[in-house]
Amino acid sequence: MMWNLYNRIQYSQIILLVTFYLTLVGYSAYADEGLKSTANPNPTVNELMQSLDEFRGYKDQGFQFKIRNISYRGNRDPRENSLSIQVLNEQSLVRFEAPVREKGRAMLKEGDNIWLYIPGTRKVIRVAPSQRLLGEASNADVVGTNFTQDYNGKVLGEVKVDGQSLWLLELSANSISAPYARVKVWLESAPPYKPNKSEFYTRSGKLLKTAFYKEFKHYDGQEKVHKLLLVDAVMKENYTWMKFDDYEKVELQPAQFQKSALTQAVLK
Repeated sequence: MMWNLYNRIQYSQIILLVTFYLTLVGYSAYADEGLKSTANPNPTVNELMQSLDEFRGYKDQGFQFKIRNISYRGNRDPRENSLSIQVLNEQSLVRFEAPVREKGRAMLKEGDNIWLYIPGTRKVIRVAPSQRLLGEASNADVVGTNFTQDYNGKVLGEVKVDGQSLWLLELSANSISAPYARVKVWLESAPPYKPNKSEFYTRSGKLLKTAFYKEFKHYDGQEKVHKLLLVDAVMKENYTWMKFDDYEKVELQPAQFQKSALTQAVLK
């Protein structure tokens, strides 16, 4: 009898120890799972929008870069132009470098307005952001769109595209000066949330074009868009390559980004 009592006590102690051990293991596993779930939480709308903007520039810092546009339309010979762009905060100054017939032209984004200067005319005319510059590339695509400032965003969820996990972001223009009424953007699900594809819509809901982010490069320690493919939504054979290069942080003066400066020697 004493032996049975002793064995029952020992057995109870073993059960308690095993239960305690399993509790610890279960708690540790739960804790680890919690750490995993908070180590890479779902990004906020602002995080995704800021990431989208940062792949095209440097936040709160003057910088410059170059764009080469090559447009293909049906059986026509491809057309191209070369541009150099300087950006200070929300202002952009574009210089036309090629072809020769366009060299010397300049375009300025001053607040919500975009101004175009054509040499020899001494006139500065206002142009629409959505107006096409070359092929599928518009004025807004060149001077740069600040999605964080010009749009309200909403994360529609995480989707699978060709087996890849992407965040789907929907942007709605918050002012009539925004170049597109609505934009849908697919971004990689892990930081730094590289953009994968964008769709641009009119105010009537018509799809204008689709952008495919094809290649990225590092400049000054930060990754930027290097090759962007724009495809016409209706005529798929019409497409434009935008090649971004030579990103560089520079000191710029506010005087360069005024309408009156377009006709002055600062553009020479």
